[in-house]
Amino acid sequence: MKKIAAYSLLVCLLFASVSFAAVTGAEAPKGEEPLLITNAGQGPGGKMGRLLVARADVVEQLTYNAEPKPEDIAGGGYKTILVVIGSSAKGLGASGITIDQEVDRLHAIMEKAKELNIQVVAAHIEGKARRGKPGSADERSIDAILPYAAHIVVNKEGDLDKKFTRFGEEHNIPVSYLDNAMDLNAFAKTMYAK
Repeated sequence: MKKIAAYSLLVCLLFASVSFAAVTGAEAPKGEEPLLITNAGQGPGGKMGRLLVARADVVEQLTYNAEPKPEDIAGGGYKTILVVIGSSAKGLGASGITIDQEVDRLHAIMEKAKELNIQVVAAHIEGKARRGKPGSADERSIDAILPYAAHIVVNKEGDLDKKFTRFGEEHNIPVSYLDNAMDLNAFAKTMYAK
């Protein structure tokens, strides 16, 4: 009977540890409100990120803006910006812009965030589907945001080449890893824990 109880306890502990293993690496930063969620590259990840953070039900002052301009950053009073990175030709086309114009916009809003000392969290949640060859729209979007990040959160599948890990190590930026995109919910809960 003692063996069964001990075995049951061990199984429970194993399942408990697995359920918490969805987010690994660096601890999520302390998020401040108001929070702006946006995207880099006009991919669908920004909307997914908004949904996952909203469902975490931990942020009271949350704004989603797919294409903020520097004046939106300046006038929003934001303390934290979560930038979900991932490009889409369809998204760029629907916005009527090229990747060059998108990268220019990203630099402008990140410079404004830097000027205003707003915490930037770079999130690459869609995995290898939003990675590409050097010079691709996905990679250019990543390269436009990472230098401004105070924290990086990445789907492990999107870091198979260790690009995010290396960047974090080289620039002393903490990196958190998600088992899948849905784990952004758990990351948000930790980031905005009261």
